[in-house]
Parts: sequence; C-alpha cells; structure tokens
Amino acid sequence: MEPIRLAILPLNDAKSLQDDLKSEGVELVLNHNEKTCTRGCSVTVEVLGYEKDIEIISKKYQQNYQKLTEGHEVNWEAANSVFDPNAEKAICPACSFEFSTDKSECPDCGLVI
Repeated sequence: MEPIRLAILPLNDAKSLQDDLKSEGVELVLNHNEKTCTRGCSVTVEVLGYEKDIEIISKKYQQNYQKLTEGHEVNWEAANSVFDPNAEKAICPACSFEFSTDKSECPDCGLVI
C-alpha cells in the first residue's frame, strides 16, 4: 500500500507531527516535491500517510491545532472561508478584516491570499 499526500507543512511542523505519531505506531513520510514545496527561508514538505491511519492522524492534528488556538478568540467563519477572486469582497481568514478582492494580500495583517 502506497502512502497518500495529506498536507504540505513547514518542515519543523511536519517533523513534530511525525514524531508525535511515531509514538503511537503511525508512520508519516516527509517528501520534498519540487512542484509543491518550497526551499530557502520557509522550507515546506509534503506529508504522506497511510489510509489506514487517517483517523489517528486527523485526531492528532486536531489536538495540536487546539493547543495552538487555546486562549485565543478564533473567528471560525473567517478561518474556514474560501477566497473567491470573483467576489467583490473577501474576509481575511487570519484577522477577519474585510477587503476588496483586487488585492492579493490582506491590507490589515499582510496575509498573502
């Protein structure tokens, strides 16, 4: 059985998730793909896992995300919104600032869309 691509993450985050799951007997494969990953200051890798482990991987990822957001107000509607370049306005998923879709980054926080 071949692993499937689950995500593209910063290298340190991917290694941390890989280490967390290894202790639970779940193998993640980290792969650099020239088409999807970056090098330089912000190194990203593809995270590959096995379909049989998806439920465990998903739970671990959710637990880690909950730790990161604990104590912070999160606007889940904005965080889950999809940028539609054909719409007049967009809401930044990072800071909830509303802006015109003719911009490629949030004028309030600088998130590149």
